Amino acid sequence: MFPASSHADGAWMDVNIRANIVANTCKINVSDGGQVQLPVVPRNWFFNTDGSNKYSANQDAGGTRFTVQVTDCDDIASGAASKLHFSFSPQSGSLAVGNKQVFANDKEQESDGAKNVGIVIFSDAFHQNVLSQDGHSDVIYDVTSKQNNFAYLTDYAFYARYQNIGQVMSGRVTSNVLVSVIYE
Repeated sequence: MFPASSHADGAWMDVNIRANIVANTCKINVSDGGQVQLPVVPRNWFFNTDGSNKYSANQDAGGTRFTVQVTDCDDIASGAASKLHFSFSPQSGSLAVGNKQVFANDKEQESDGAKNVGIVIFSDAFHQNVLSQDGHSDVIYDVTSKQNNFAYLTDYAFYARYQNIGQVMSGRVTSNVLVSVIYE
């Protein structure tokens, strides 16, 4: 018998690891401890009477409001931040299949998980999806006018709603989303 490690002999794989270490990060708090509770909706909420989709992922249609409070930004002694960059990404690493502007339902593969439903998040200030069509997220707030007394250390509003990505099957929807804020 060979030890398990011997089976790997000669099978090498190159691994590239990329990371960013930044000094310009901000500390944040998300309202309600980071829990955003969407209302219960019937399946027909997603569709017009003719069966077409009621909303697209980039269509501002309101939703459940929440705030991201910027509480401190490292290494800013003078209060000289000119822009805040908010980034939203799926904790699972995966966006919804077929639409990179929709956060996937982390419960979809479970027996009680809704099928073909995800979550979209919009900036209240800009009324735009926080994810671009390619799935990238960079919501930029110009805070140049808020330099005095660190006035940019405040709440920034967003809202979330459901988004169908196909024929909806009832069930639970949960999307775990990471939020980060950096300044320039």
